[in-house]
Amino acid sequence: MPTNTKNNLPKPATASPARLLAPLALLIGALGAGGWWATESLVVSHTVQESRTMADLADNVGRWASQYGGLHARTVGVDAKYPGNFLTSATFAFSAADGALVQGTKLTDTGAETAAMKRVETYYWKNPALIQREVADVIAASGTPSRYRLTARTVMNKNNAPNAFEIEALDALQADPDKNEYWVVKGGQMLYARPLVAQKSCLRCHTSLDKTPEFIRTNAMFNGGGGFGYVEGKPSALISVTVPLMSPKRALTANATPQMWAALGVGALALVWLLAAMLRPKPPTA
Repeated sequence: MPTNTKNNLPKPATASPARLLAPLALLIGALGAGGWWATESLVVSHTVQESRTMADLADNVGRWASQYGGLHARTVGVDAKYPGNFLTSATFAFSAADGALVQGTKLTDTGAETAAMKRVETYYWKNPALIQREVADVIAASGTPSRYRLTARTVMNKNNAPNAFEIEALDALQADPDKNEYWVVKGGQMLYARPLVAQKSCLRCHTSLDKTPEFIRTNAMFNGGGGFGYVEGKPSALISVTVPLMSPKRALTANATPQMWAALGVGALALVWLLAAMLRPKPPTA
C-alpha cells in the first residue's frame, strides 16, 4: 500500500525572529552610536578650526596695526564726537590764520574765530592692543556668537583680567612651552586660547613701570596694576576665543547633503534586505 510521503517531508527551517532581532538591534544601535560619536568629533574639530580662525583675526589685526605703530583717529571741529578710547591726542589749526584766531591773538572777528574752531583737526592715537580690543567690541556688538578677548596673567586694565578658563590656559601653556594652543569644551561652548607674542610696538608701554610713558601712568583706564615684563618675540598675553558648540543633532540636520541622506537610505534598505534574508525559510535538506 503506497504511503503518503508528503507529510513525511521535513519542514523548511526558519530562523526565529526573536533570535534575529536582538543582534540586529545591537547592530543598528552600534551603527547609530558610532555615527553619533563621529558626528560629535567632526563638530568639535570644525569648532576648533573656527576658533583658530577667530584667533588668527585677532592676531593679524594686532600685527597690521603694529607695523604702523598704532593708528590715529581724526576728528574735525571742537564739537566733534570722541572716537572712543585713546591714549594721546593732538589738535591742529587748519591754517596759520586759523591758528592765530584759535590762540586768541586775533579777536577782531568772532564769526571768523567760530569758523576756525569748526575747522580744527584733532588726532587721537590708539595703540595696537587698543585697536584689537575695539575690533573685539565690534564683533561682540554685531550679535555673532563667536568672539575673542585679550588677557594676560597681569593686566593694565582690570576689565581684561583673566577668568577661570584663561588662568587654566595660561598655566597649561606655561607648563609646556611647545604647546601653541589650549582648548576645552564646557557648557556647550568651545573655549580656546592661544599665546599672544609681543611685537616691538608693545614694548613702548609694556616693558616696566618706570619706562612706561606718563600718559599711561596717568590714564584712569589703566587701573589693573600690571601688564609689564613683555619681551619682543616672546609669549606675553593670551588670545581667548569663545565659540558655541553645535549639537550633533543640529549638525546633522543643518549640514546633511542629499548624497548623505541617499547613503543613509541605501544603508536602511540594506538592513531591511538582511533581515528579510535571515527570516526567509531555508529549503529542506534531503
